[in-house]
Amino acid sequence: MSLFDAQELLFSDKSVKLFRLPLPQIDRILSMNKILFAEDRVINSYDRNDLLILLLEVDGIRAGFKVGYGQSEGVFYSAKGGVMPAFRRQGYARLMTIEMMKLALKSGYQTFEFDTFPNQAPEMLMMGLSDEFKVTDAGWNDTHNDFRIHLSVSISEYLARVANLRGTDDG
Repeated sequence: MSLFDAQELLFSDKSVKLFRLPLPQIDRILSMNKILFAEDRVINSYDRNDLLILLLEVDGIRAGFKVGYGQSEGVFYSAKGGVMPAFRRQGYARLMTIEMMKLALKSGYQTFEFDTFPNQAPEMLMMGLSDEFKVTDAGWNDTHNDFRIHLSVSISEYLARVANLRGTDDG
């Protein structure tokens, strides 16, 4: 069971809205997941501590999503997410990351981590590195036929440094 169990509007600015979805509404992101990742599976298991599903809408159109959960003591893991091609390079990936981090911090997490596959999604690697995430692990992933780069950052340090920045990102 998740601490994040009710739909909630997290962010609203003109035509941009970011919602926290309960698990029963996961179907609202499935079509985007299929387009962005060419697979039906979002994550391997939804039985996770503090499962968090974010849905981004721009002008009422589903523009992106992000899914994360508590991975271990103090560590929140962003498992999957993406922004639809028409909405990229407008700061939405960073917006979702910031809002996910704020919720994770409120629930007691200190570290935020994610994996990325640079040949499939170079934008996420570039965003992580430009936002001063540290590479903490790397290796070949046979499933994705790509390198897996693991990035990590202190949530409080990241939010102090990045959350008030405006502008675009690579994601």
